[in-house]
Amino acid sequence: MTDEGFRDPTVTVVYGLDTCDDTTRARHYLEAAGRAFRYVRLNLDTTVRGRLHAAGYVATPVVVTPAGMLFVEPTDDELATIVAATG
Repeated sequence: MTDEGFRDPTVTVVYGLDTCDDTTRARHYLEAAGRAFRYVRLNLDTTVRGRLHAAGYVATPVVVTPAGMLFVEPTDDELATIVAATG
């Protein structure tokens, strides 16, 4: 998938919720791999949450690389792809 305008060309962005196990897993995976990322808490940023939902992304996390690769609820294999792409 493409970024739909959600990417930051300087860093991977993780859009998620603190209460979501998949968001926590993705954040911990990226941290353990030493990858920098920006975390957007969708419960606090309702404008971004509305934009994501309008684009059809209702599950969390949504992870977008600086190159614009977009993953919804990424698996560990997809997180490995993100790490490799941002290394």
